[in-house]
Amino acid sequence: MLNRVRIVLVNTYHPGNIGSAARAMKVMGLDRLYLVSPAQFPHEDASTMAAGAEDILDKATITSSLEEAVADCTYVIATSARPRSHQVPAMTPGQCAEFTAEQPETDEIAIVFGRERSGLTAEEYHRCNRHVFIPANPDYAILNMASAVQIITYELYQKSLTEFNPVPGQSEWPNNKEMGFFFDRMEKALENADYFKGKPQDITFGKLRAYFQRNLPEKFELSLLHGIVKRLKGN
Repeated sequence: MLNRVRIVLVNTYHPGNIGSAARAMKVMGLDRLYLVSPAQFPHEDASTMAAGAEDILDKATITSSLEEAVADCTYVIATSARPRSHQVPAMTPGQCAEFTAEQPETDEIAIVFGRERSGLTAEEYHRCNRHVFIPANPDYAILNMASAVQIITYELYQKSLTEFNPVPGQSEWPNNKEMGFFFDRMEKALENADYFKGKPQDITFGKLRAYFQRNLPEKFELSLLHGIVKRLKGN
């Protein structure tokens, strides 16, 4: 279960936070760290805060975009403390661990953590198809990034200790890159068909995209949807 989960940190500013996140991961048996455009890395502060988890840092994958970091993932889980427009299905860390354990062993899963101060952008959030939040004191619900990583990875590790074994899936699911291509193609087709005329395109298409994120189609179903899109005016 744990070997198909990657932790993705987006545009982390303080290198010490990267090290602390790596330490939290190693304690809970995870070792796949992806860094999207970190402000400073490698850095001695990251190594210092890793405190024995330098091997996680050494083999971290660095990418220039979130799209690149999660392209081959079936499920991309955003971490966010605040509600979003067109929100995808939300889970607690415990529910996230249950969800992860239930997926076929062939599915890659990414858990995405945003910037220390501003979190994920709307565009980055919309690339995700699930959302995990950590219930906390409503009067002071501020967790630093490494603490959030620790809580979520703890739940994943606890779930991995059970004897739950997912049945190999008979269905094939599209990855994030394939869904992104479908969304781009569908939006262009709807534009060509004047579907957005008199409507706010961002809001309207955002709702359509959120629907498909909540109800991920199988690969066969996605091919049918591509056929429908092709029939639209201009495609």
